[in-house]
Amino acid sequence: MNLLVRNGQVWQRDRFEHADILINDGVIESVGSVGEGFDGPTIDAQGFPVLPGFIDMHTHLDDTIGPCILADDIGSGTRCAVQNGITTVGTFVTETPDIPLTAALARMALRINGHAYCDVAVHVTPTRWDAAGWRALEDVLACGIRTIKLYTTYRNAGIYSSYDDLDEIFRLLRGRPVRVLIHCEDDLMLAAAAAEVDDWSHPSAHAQARPPAAEAAAIRAVLERAAAHGVPVHIVHVSTAEGADLIAAARGSQDVTCETGPQYLTLDATWLDRADGHRWICSPALRSPALVKQMAARAREGAFDVFASDHCPFFCEDKDTGCEDVRNVPSGIPGLGALPHVSYTALQGGKGDPLLRLGLMLSENPARVLGLYPRKGSLQPGADADIIIVSPDDDPNQLRSSLAETYEPYPGFLTRLRMHSVLVHGVPIVHDGFLLDTDHPQGSCTWES
Repeated sequence: MNLLVRNGQVWQRDRFEHADILINDGVIESVGSVGEGFDGPTIDAQGFPVLPGFIDMHTHLDDTIGPCILADDIGSGTRCAVQNGITTVGTFVTETPDIPLTAALARMALRINGHAYCDVAVHVTPTRWDAAGWRALEDVLACGIRTIKLYTTYRNAGIYSSYDDLDEIFRLLRGRPVRVLIHCEDDLMLAAAAAEVDDWSHPSAHAQARPPAAEAAAIRAVLERAAAHGVPVHIVHVSTAEGADLIAAARGSQDVTCETGPQYLTLDATWLDRADGHRWICSPALRSPALVKQMAARAREGAFDVFASDHCPFFCEDKDTGCEDVRNVPSGIPGLGALPHVSYTALQGGKGDPLLRLGLMLSENPARVLGLYPRKGSLQPGADADIIIVSPDDDPNQLRSSLAETYEPYPGFLTRLRMHSVLVHGVPIVHDGFLLDTDHPQGSCTWES
């Protein structure tokens, strides 16, 4: 089916151009001027900015963390995504002793197909590195998966990699078509900090037990090892200016990208001082107001390649259970639905047009990290017709980070960014923030499932 998006200000990386976008069978056929003779279905962009669909490349959906089932499954999470202009989400598949990597990936594909309102990419976390584990990883890469997620902590969860482990893994990954995403907090430093905590009843204990220095130390160690083996890495949820500066210094000599989340640019540790402060427990922890101010300045200066939410939504009941000892509170907050809005606000006052930069940080750059560019993250012939028409200065509305029964981490935060229309594979699915068809999800896996 052909469809025309007419009369838009079309995003072209460094500028907006007045143009039409002709779509054919879910793919962009042309960008330019289409004559009045076109008689197929048309969407009038009314001169609004037209961007490639946003990508939240770091979400946790349809998963169990510890004893808790997450509040958002694929259906509810991707529905929240598209209503906020996000047409691709990245989530995680972790190998377990009972479920090999290839089986875990196949199970995720079954959850996505027919249930997702937008496309879903995955990052895989292998946990066995013997010959069989490497064969499984090769099979996964052959399907088109291009990202692996590793952790320098969470020893008890069975996903921890020591620095020596990383040295060996990087050596074996060299030359393969893969980028390694890494959660960077030094495990030994976390253990030492936790041993100094006297009172675990107050949410601030969580921040005390996850100090900024642990992030910087792990980033430094990971960068050193990745450089030695020539392996591309992506540092997730950077929460400190020191960490951002280490990455900036390394960019000239190695292939490294990084992300931060809006929570680290907007929320600070004073939220942990509230009577319900345990609801803001996440990892890395929220930082001091001074550190958040530094992070916000780095974001405006262009220190981060990607903004991503690290959406990790727990049901209200689960978040409140065991809060007398914050070690029992599940660590994570929602943020998927808030991502474009808080990110756009964070870019105000920085260099360049904040909406142009939003297209880079929420579309092109995450698509590149995922190995999906230019199929995703661009408005050029041959790209998927994942398109959003946005109104950047609309009436203020309250953010909603999740459609599930979870706490809102941005209460009282307002947005003026409105999604006028959202298309997935060339099909209009959202208008004025409302889902047009709840019965026919348009999303699919981004790999050969």
